Amino acid sequence: MEHVISILVLLVFCFVLPLDCRTRKPAVSGRWYPSDPVQLRQDIRGYLAKVELDSAQQEIELLGIMVPHAGYMFSAPVAAWSYKLLEGRKYDTIILLGSSHHYSSGVVSVYDGDHLETPLGSIPVDTMLANQIISAYQKIICDDKVHLSEHSNEAQLPFLQYLLDDFKVVSILTSTNDKALLTQTAEIIYNLTESSDKKVLFIISTDMSHFHPYEEANKMDKITIDLILAEKWEELEHNIYIRECELCGYHAFMIFQQIMQKLSCDTPQLLNYANSGDAHPEYGTEEVVGYGALVFPTRKQTAAGTAEPDTLNDLDKAWLLELARNSILDTLNNSNSSIPVPDNQLLAQERAVFVTLHKDGALRGCIGHMIARNQLYKAVWEMAKSAAFSDPRFASVSVNELKHIKIEISILTPMKKIKSIDEIVMGRDGVMVQQGYHSGVFLPQVARETGWDKETFLRYLCQSKAMLPPDAYLDPKTDVFTFQVEEFSE
Repeated sequence: MEHVISILVLLVFCFVLPLDCRTRKPAVSGRWYPSDPVQLRQDIRGYLAKVELDSAQQEIELLGIMVPHAGYMFSAPVAAWSYKLLEGRKYDTIILLGSSHHYSSGVVSVYDGDHLETPLGSIPVDTMLANQIISAYQKIICDDKVHLSEHSNEAQLPFLQYLLDDFKVVSILTSTNDKALLTQTAEIIYNLTESSDKKVLFIISTDMSHFHPYEEANKMDKITIDLILAEKWEELEHNIYIRECELCGYHAFMIFQQIMQKLSCDTPQLLNYANSGDAHPEYGTEEVVGYGALVFPTRKQTAAGTAEPDTLNDLDKAWLLELARNSILDTLNNSNSSIPVPDNQLLAQERAVFVTLHKDGALRGCIGHMIARNQLYKAVWEMAKSAAFSDPRFASVSVNELKHIKIEISILTPMKKIKSIDEIVMGRDGVMVQQGYHSGVFLPQVARETGWDKETFLRYLCQSKAMLPPDAYLDPKTDVFTFQVEEFSE
């Protein structure tokens, strides 16, 4: 009888927990965060209770968050600022992006087991998505040794378990600095998530400066944060490699950064920053570690799925044109004046803008941003200066010629990725092509001024602006985006 019972128990066990089930066990529980589930929940509740988000922050539509991953006593008070945004939200899959602290194996490793375990229980892995990512490229694999002792993604799991219900996770660790591999990984994840109806959230796990004196750490991290908020990715990359900025999860962040660029997202925001010296000064402030909580919003959409339009009246347009001219005069006169603040709040919304200068009907300078990086009036002030004095194609505008210059302002709608060039309406749509790190843009007025047909327009765009083959717009690897422009001039 005992033998029969043993067989029955074994059969039940096999049905409930398959013998081939793989679960990653916690590696830093009891050291980096409490192993007792009651204490762990109590601590997380306490960290979150101290966070006070304003109403605008609470309404942010999230693409991703950046969080630190040190021991909870040091970094969790900062991480809680990002995690507070998850309260009351629902996600199908969380994609965790971290970097290995222990191995450099030249791969991107995606955990393809069944569960990730913490003292709060087990989280199911989105094995379908994990395996799709792995099967898409030979240098994306599952290397268990990269995952089993790594803390960067594990540190995020208890917060997720405390805040969310009924979700799955894909845990990705970079174990390489191969830029081409990171770019390929971003492309794969972007394509898979964009073609899916799952609601996905990205979590980038990284600490900032490591083991510098308190003041030096603050200065270094401010540079890093400012570059992220301004989306100056090439400058950030340069500073990381010359060690003027530090992000231990930088290669994981590089993957997310490229996905974010493809989606034309809104400007990142800083929620909180501190370092280990702030959390526990009694441990010393000569070698601190920096922690940042940043949020990366999606672009707000209307119910119809298009960006909410904001139209300017003639007085608004005249005010902006005068502002642009005064900005150039300010530089010519070495005045360094403060930027006038508009009465109309429409002018204070974040918008992408170009400022173009013409002299006697010929182009004299043009500078702008495709993605909103600043409030409209501030962007016009800065872009006018840049068009006059920083366009590398032209010498700086002089005092004597300013009276002969006509200023044009182009305010852009958010970009929309298209599936076919048949969607492009010549003269109405501006177009951006992007393949990897190559991209180029033509404003809608280019088509009107040149009279080019669509094929000629796209060939010139690819070749002269994006430095790609003329027919690159036909390549499936090339993303094509359209946008519209509200333009007005003096």
